Amino acid sequence: MPAASSEKMALLAMWKAEVGRQFPALVAAQLASAQGITHMQARDDAGRWQTVTDPKVMLERLNAGEQCYRLTAVAPNSQMMTSVMDRMFGSPKASLELEVTSTPAELSDEDLETGLAALLEKLRAPKA
Repeated sequence: MPAASSEKMALLAMWKAEVGRQFPALVAAQLASAQGITHMQARDDAGRWQTVTDPKVMLERLNAGEQCYRLTAVAPNSQMMTSVMDRMFGSPKASLELEVTSTPAELSDEDLETGLAALLEKLRAPKA
């Protein structure tokens, strides 16, 4: 095995080990990023504005009819939410539109080869 490949494998093993050690924190960070960070400002019993982050306390304050201000410090990250959902349920299937102009029974081996080469070229071409 070439030295570059063995070095790459060693680095990948180190990376996987480190990610494994930090996995719970990484998952929590992904979910926090997907949700965003929302704070509520509400007055305490002394009339001072306090930051409220507990969803249960937020609901209690809102249901009590108290004057509150909701502040979003970090907007939800829709790309992270997509990533989380793709990991949970799998990525949506991608589709490819093809035009079939004749049936395989009507094509010679040469025609099939030419058609396949054209299809492969179309798939390689960058989309404009």
